[in-house]
Amino acid sequence: MTDTLKTVVKMIETSTNDSIDLISKVDGFYNNAWEKLVIIGSVAFAIVGIVLPLVIQWYQKKTLKLSEELLKKEMESQIGKIKDDIIGEMTEKMEAKIKDYEVKINSLNASTNAKAFHLQANLSLDKESYQSALGDYITASFDYLMCDDYQNLQTVLNLIATNCLPNLSLEEIDDLKTMSGNDISALIEELESKDNNGALTRIIRDIKLKLQKAPKTIKDKPAKQS
Repeated sequence: MTDTLKTVVKMIETSTNDSIDLISKVDGFYNNAWEKLVIIGSVAFAIVGIVLPLVIQWYQKKTLKLSEELLKKEMESQIGKIKDDIIGEMTEKMEAKIKDYEVKINSLNASTNAKAFHLQANLSLDKESYQSALGDYITASFDYLMCDDYQNLQTVLNLIATNCLPNLSLEEIDDLKTMSGNDISALIEELESKDNNGALTRIIRDIKLKLQKAPKTIKDKPAKQS
């Protein structure tokens, strides 16, 4: 009986020691786990509170820099386009101005030449050099058409019809075309193409009629009366 009692007491002591050891181990485990949890929480707080704002700031700067580069490229593209548009518009205006000046210069030159040949033809007419006068009048007529001087053009055409053609043969008129390129047929065609309002119709008909009535050769011309 005594031995049995000792055995039971020994078992209880052993069991108690094991329980205490188990409790110590469990307590140590939870203490270690809590310390780790605190460390992890601190690290997480550091990440969230310190590192994350730095990451956000870095991202914002990166995004801002990228946006600035894109904006800069877009502005350069727009500026280049505006520059090209301005240059194109200025070029068109300059070309239009140059063409306008060219027209005015050509008109001024034509007016000057027309008056010079008109005067020269008048001098030839005074000398009764009808062939030379006709040639210069034809040249003056083309130039008066170019500068739209219809008043002087009418004067010259009347002199051709009234003073030149009645004193010339078709032979002399054709010779004039061969010698100096003054072609009265070409002048008539040009007059008809430019006679939009019919102002030249009468004088054109008069010139054509005088050409139809002109003698064919110099020999066929009537003799001058003294």
